[in-house]
Amino acid sequence: MDVQALTHIAGYFGGGIAIGLGGIGTAIGEGYIAAEANFATSRNPKLSGDIFKTMLIGQALSESASIFALVITILLLFADASGSQLQSAGLLSAGVCMGLGALGSGIGAALPGVEGCIGVARQPESSSRLTTNMLIGSAICQTPAIFSMVVSLLLIFMDFSRAPLSPTWAALLSAGLCTGLAAIGSSYGSGLAARASCQGIARNPESAGNVTTTMLIGQAVT
Repeated sequence: MDVQALTHIAGYFGGGIAIGLGGIGTAIGEGYIAAEANFATSRNPKLSGDIFKTMLIGQALSESASIFALVITILLLFADASGSQLQSAGLLSAGVCMGLGALGSGIGAALPGVEGCIGVARQPESSSRLTTNMLIGSAICQTPAIFSMVVSLLLIFMDFSRAPLSPTWAALLSAGLCTGLAAIGSSYGSGLAARASCQGIARNPESAGNVTTTMLIGQAVT
């Protein structure tokens, strides 16, 4: 098998992994939000409109990770295959990196959206505070996916032609796995902090400022 064919195969596999894992994370996250929105609506049917809006906002934020995965997938499918054997390792690693990163962010960013819907049903007068907190928390959960996207772009476009085949191929694959797996834990952990923050505001709206500050510090450390 020549280098060009190997590079094409690696790009296709990488693209499939990126959009496949990214789609799984987003689908789980959006489904979770919709399920809890239904529960919240049954609890307080009069607020179905506000709950529906909160659900859509939360789902839109959760879907951001799959958009990042789609961008990387398109780049992988149409990548220039005139490079070296190391380019194949870089393209495959880029897909794995973005796929794992989008998987974690898609699920983690949904957690505050879930509690946002439940909180609106419980404390309708605090819906604006809950929505703001949910937006901030979910946005921070997308940060690891952005890091994964940056690493994926580097793996796609950097020139490795002058580097030795071994052990550079292992370094490239490890870079993608390292960033992608780390993004899963960071995204999910940040989502837990954001979910608890929305719970706290729904239970005691007066604590919104302190709760949001604690959430941000916790997510920064996570």
